[in-house]
Amino acid sequence: MPLIQIFLINIGHGLVHLLMLLFPVVAALAATFFDADYSTLIMLTTGSWVAFGLGALPAGWLADRWSRHSMMSIFFFGSGLSCFLIAISQNYTQIALALFLLGIFASIYHPVGIAMLADGKPETMGRRLAFNGVWGNLGVAFSTIVAVGLANLLGWQAAFYIPGLISFAIGVIWLMFKPKHVQSDLIENTAGNKSTKGDTDWLTIFKIIAFSSIIIGFMFNAAIVSLPKLLDDRLNTIGENVSSIGFLAFGIYIFAACAQLTVGHLIDRFKVKPIFITISILLSCSLVLVIFTTDIFLIISIGCMMALVYSTLPISDTLLARHIPPHLRSRIFAFIYLISFSASALAVPTISILHSRDGFTTLLITLSVLAFVLALIITKLPAK
Repeated sequence: MPLIQIFLINIGHGLVHLLMLLFPVVAALAATFFDADYSTLIMLTTGSWVAFGLGALPAGWLADRWSRHSMMSIFFFGSGLSCFLIAISQNYTQIALALFLLGIFASIYHPVGIAMLADGKPETMGRRLAFNGVWGNLGVAFSTIVAVGLANLLGWQAAFYIPGLISFAIGVIWLMFKPKHVQSDLIENTAGNKSTKGDTDWLTIFKIIAFSSIIIGFMFNAAIVSLPKLLDDRLNTIGENVSSIGFLAFGIYIFAACAQLTVGHLIDRFKVKPIFITISILLSCSLVLVIFTTDIFLIISIGCMMALVYSTLPISDTLLARHIPPHLRSRIFAFIYLISFSASALAVPTISILHSRDGFTTLLITLSVLAFVLALIITKLPAK
């Protein structure tokens, strides 16, 4: 694969997370931009997260049967169109429908883009996918800066139509580097890969990752969606300075990105299983610390929590990419992301319900328990 395509796929990972988180950030700053409370606005994003999960399976199937390159084109242009529709929406119903459409197009990226990156040397796969994960983390980080900055300068609509223009521009560049043969990798690889050795191992790993993806998906979305509001609620020194919240969240996401890259190097050099278990246990402990800490210690504990949440992602992707037969890769990734993103969709109404009751305390306790359960599931991975 040409380097320019790898670069654009990595940019796409940052873009998909940025676009999906723009409205949750705006919802966290509801008092500034809307005459509504946070719990009401965050519910509007539920449909987008559901579509983000459900759309992964047909996207992966089309990528394997038709063309991964063409599916990525649809992702870039469709996401840009959805952002324009959000920006011109006049009521909550229109916003919810436009967000749902964004979720459909955004669902294309992971089963297609990650599958394209998985082609390559297995011994560097951890670092390759971790580096891609860093781009996704940067997208999450810049979502706070972009949403707050553009909304303050040009109105909340600008937080959508400007990123939408960027998505269109990247789509045009992507089409400029269209390969001569864009048919599915399935056509070329089926004959040589149907009898892949180690089928028992990859099926076992697939089942375990499928179960763990339910927990990881829920924890990941709960953490990234609630972070701006969590900072706003718990840091009295920030008060109503939305710019401070945005930049603080940005710094936390950058720290998490560095941790993710470190984990990518570790899993290329050492056994994955003990690393995965250790990260899960530490994540459970960090979530408890967030409940009981304040001020600077709260920032440190939240930073550790986010770093550990993000560190689970390249491990799961690498385990799958190393063991899945290439001709099934997009569909297997699609199924895993369907499970993960469907679980992540449940995080949004959960945040809305629990926040209206006692803030984030019950949510953090729930996430801590789930992280410990994740560690127990990972113990079932094959020892090697």
